[in-house]
Amino acid sequence: MQDLKDISRMRLTIFRDYGWLLYSLVIRDLRGRYKGSVLGFFWTFLNPLLLMLTYSIVFGYFLQVNAPAYPVFILSGLLPWIWFSTALLQGSTSILEGASYVGKTIFPTPVLPLVPVLAGMVNYLLSLPLLLLLLLAFRLPLGWGLVCFPVLVLIQALLLSGLTMALSALSVTFRDTQHLLGHIVTILFFMMPIMYPLTAIPERARWIVEHNPLVGLFYGYQQIFYYGEVPDPRRLLWLLVLAVAVFYGGQFTFNRQSESFAEHI
Repeated sequence: MQDLKDISRMRLTIFRDYGWLLYSLVIRDLRGRYKGSVLGFFWTFLNPLLLMLTYSIVFGYFLQVNAPAYPVFILSGLLPWIWFSTALLQGSTSILEGASYVGKTIFPTPVLPLVPVLAGMVNYLLSLPLLLLLLLAFRLPLGWGLVCFPVLVLIQALLLSGLTMALSALSVTFRDTQHLLGHIVTILFFMMPIMYPLTAIPERARWIVEHNPLVGLFYGYQQIFYYGEVPDPRRLLWLLVLAVAVFYGGQFTFNRQSESFAEHI
């Protein structure tokens, strides 16, 4: 019971008392991403654009994936995936990289793994005009599914916050976590229908993909921007419940592991 009280107290401390700190750290992260580069902020659009062109050539031309307006199909799932994978990888090492802050009573350590999540969310939202331009170019309309977009963003933010808090804490004790995570992220990417539609998966193997909860998240983005559909409300509700559970589970793990941070850093 005491652990649950600590988790609730920590949540309030982060988002109520340290909102200003999160804001300043996120702004610093966004400014530092392309610091010193010639194009600077424009890499927000160029990075996903170059990835989209690469995957369009490989999957659309060489492998001949059958999907009309294929660049839109790719980008609608690729943009939230970039947010997901980048935040997960950076967040998992946030405590180790911010070791100088650990142990200081005036600094809330749980803020560190949340910075890549929020910075990635802002970067994702800023890159959406590129997707909207492609929608106009291919004359694909936006339907009522757009009202579900904030719900998907909230689900992904909660899910990533819980995962990064748990993984950042575990990485302090088990240093192999960060190395193993890179391979897991790569496997997840190719096991999810981001570069190919669900119909391209053989029937005998489709159950593996359909039982992956992350598929529902990224397919929801594709339903909104590519298919012009409204995501299934029952699936959204299930994803929201899962995201909240992961969020609190991540805080619980972080709270338990944080007591031994000073010993391992």
